[in-house]
Amino acid sequence: MNKNFRFVIGRAAALSIAIETIVLAFSLVWEVISYTVFAQNLGYIASLLIAISVVIMMACFYDSTRDQLKIFGLLALVSSIIYATFCISTYFVQLSVVVLNPLNLSNEVLEVINFKPGSPFFALDMMGYGFLCLSTLAAGFALTEAKDKVLRALCFFHGALAVPTFAGPIISGIFLSTSGETDNTGYYVLLFWCIVFVPLALLFMRYFKEGQKS
Repeated sequence: MNKNFRFVIGRAAALSIAIETIVLAFSLVWEVISYTVFAQNLGYIASLLIAISVVIMMACFYDSTRDQLKIFGLLALVSSIIYATFCISTYFVQLSVVVLNPLNLSNEVLEVINFKPGSPFFALDMMGYGFLCLSTLAAGFALTEAKDKVLRALCFFHGALAVPTFAGPIISGIFLSTSGETDNTGYYVLLFWCIVFVPLALLFMRYFKEGQKS
């Protein structure tokens, strides 16, 4: 197989991540302005697709990593797979079970599996995003060339977000109002993440573009 395929596929995956993250941000703003089930489901679909695209991108990144730094590329790929496993499971359950409710589950049961701060699936989602942060952290250690210093710095910054992300389920009360309902805090946190992740994806696009030229 042509070695340039890894750069072409990686660049396409990075572009997909940027677009999907922008769609997620749009759905979040829509929910804050006027909550609708469609906007929420759009966010779930975008997040599910982001997870798939990240695994593809990190597979290409691992394949393009220099031999002496291959371990960091491998750690980035493995961490992205763990992230995708948790997050795809979370969003697929929300779309297929909570939204459609094919078994006519009671409101009490749906409340348990519904994605909201403090719920089991919120904890699983935060676990997944924690591994996404670790994935970019590992990728940062594999980026040693001067031309990649901005991407490297952003990978490390995003990697540092693993700490508050893993702590998310423990401090989930900050995302709830005094009445126990979800407030807008979580939306603003996710919007901040989107603001960080879109340029990260675009810089990975440039990384693969330059790799294709070399």
